[in-house]
Amino acid sequence: MRTQLKLVRTEETPLAARLKQEIARVGPLSVASYMQACLADPRSGYYPSRQPIGSDGDFITAPEVSQIFGELLGLWAVAVWQSMGEPGQAIVAELGPGRGTLMADA
Repeated sequence: MRTQLKLVRTEETPLAARLKQEIARVGPLSVASYMQACLADPRSGYYPSRQPIGSDGDFITAPEVSQIFGELLGLWAVAVWQSMGEPGQAIVAELGPGRGTLMADA
């Protein structure tokens, strides 16, 4: 059984209009520039225009489900630090999507 898709033409978004103007002005955009605009544009970008993370958003990360994840990771990090002889300085960095919940819980 094949699914029939119906395409509906919608109004052009302000971001699409700005991207078209930019392409007309300077030529093709890199994928990196396009994605940066779509995700981070202050007026229309995905992240600034909504709360995408969390139970009411588009996706949820493990630290948002329960703080136990961060607490266990923190305990593991202390064990590794101790096994290294408790050096005076250690860098722990959180990278990835989210709001910093993991580091707040660790």
